[in-house]
Amino acid sequence: MAYQCSSRANAYHTLCCQTTPRSTTTPCNGNDCKTTLVSSFLELAGYNLTWIASSLSRCNQIEEPNNSAFIEVLREVMHELKPAMQQCQNQNSQRDREWRWRPRHCQDLLAEGDSGRGVRHVYPFPGRPQDGVDVLCDHTIDNGGWTIFQHRTNLSTRENFFRPWIDYVRGFGDMSGEFWLGLDNLHTITSWCQPELRIDLTDYEGEHRWAKYTNFQVGPTQDHYRITVSGYSGTAGDGMAYQNNQQFTTYDADHDARDGNCAQDYKGAWWYARGHHSNLNGFQYEGIHTTYADGINWIPWKGYKYSLMNTTMMFRPRA
Repeated sequence: MAYQCSSRANAYHTLCCQTTPRSTTTPCNGNDCKTTLVSSFLELAGYNLTWIASSLSRCNQIEEPNNSAFIEVLREVMHELKPAMQQCQNQNSQRDREWRWRPRHCQDLLAEGDSGRGVRHVYPFPGRPQDGVDVLCDHTIDNGGWTIFQHRTNLSTRENFFRPWIDYVRGFGDMSGEFWLGLDNLHTITSWCQPELRIDLTDYEGEHRWAKYTNFQVGPTQDHYRITVSGYSGTAGDGMAYQNNQQFTTYDADHDARDGNCAQDYKGAWWYARGHHSNLNGFQYEGIHTTYADGINWIPWKGYKYSLMNTTMMFRPRA
């Protein structure tokens, strides 16, 4: 809403400028709406008009302002502002109701009776009820409700995970095979739904292990999608503790904690520290490899020279 200065608002500034401020001889600008808007929002927040008048007069260093006239102008300005403010509030409330009514993640779909595993459409963006995104849901494991954001598997044609920053931000791949949901989506969803993280791993001998974390969040782009992860349980060993509180690094965007670029060294993209204890976006070797730490590695289980066959990373809101 663009607020235009009214005659009442200008009258307020004329009142303010009756006395020259002590600190300067510069004339007061009567065309500026900022002080009026500040006072209006303060009243909406619950402050009384006498307090607003007193506080703003001190801020502007006005000597003994005419408080009664000052308050009357504020009342008139508020009378003009309130309908528009109420309209904005109603629109925001309606958008919030529409968003909460729609499925925001796979857990909402499970609560509505969804089952199995497959691609679904959800609306995870607060305040934007029309904006949706396709996700892969899994209701077949650990009571369901999981939103999968990374999957690696042994296909005849493999997805390339050694990719630039922009691809990891936006996401890539095919949900019927190997894919990465995207750091922007991860940040948006994990910033409000308070999720837990589950990671499922399978080696080339067919053995399966898992790791689960009660706390999981991906930070904003300004912080290079820093990961918060803690509260381990499972059978795979804790491969994420060393990565906790690290920023995301790709071969063309180095945010790790050492000289050189870990993504280049380990042929992946990850929340590297000075190295890693997991590298699930690494190169797709088949099992044992002679190179060091650059495969699809989970160090507590298989060490630095064994690349896993299948990996799945997924989250859901904590119960």
